[in-house]
Amino acid sequence: MSGYKLGRVLSSTLVPRRDVSNGVMYPLLSKLANAGYIELTEHHEDPRNKKMAHLTEKGTKRFQELMKKEIPDDSKRESMYRFKFRGMSAISHNEQLKILTDYKNDVQSDLNVFQEVKVHLKDKLIRGASNYDSLVWGIKSLNLSIQICQTKLQWVQQRELEINESGNN
Repeated sequence: MSGYKLGRVLSSTLVPRRDVSNGVMYPLLSKLANAGYIELTEHHEDPRNKKMAHLTEKGTKRFQELMKKEIPDDSKRESMYRFKFRGMSAISHNEQLKILTDYKNDVQSDLNVFQEVKVHLKDKLIRGASNYDSLVWGIKSLNLSIQICQTKLQWVQQRELEINESGNN
């Protein structure tokens, strides 16, 4: 892919969506090329001398390592899973299922927390807390988070079914 196209792919994968500027993309490509993970080739027939990035054998090995690496529980977790999901076609079904299981466990953990907090806020409402409107909106916000988690879990379940069915064929 060209650097421009790679930047577009990265932007669409990040959560929340963010533009990846050329000022970030091209130094990163140079760093990957210097490390031997990609090879940059110029297309002289292109009027802009477009460079295309190709994954090397070393880059493929690094990709495989990163796909197996645990994802830390931090603010980048969802984006990291989205990156892994984009690369699922290049790994075995067992590795795909492992990533989906890890994601499912993380989402289920989030869902449990949201549900516990919702119960707590509802209890405060029942006891007549003075900040009624704030609690109501807190519950509404938690309902959105709960629905998002439930949708993610349904998505994982569908992917697991697809993988298991394709493995049986």
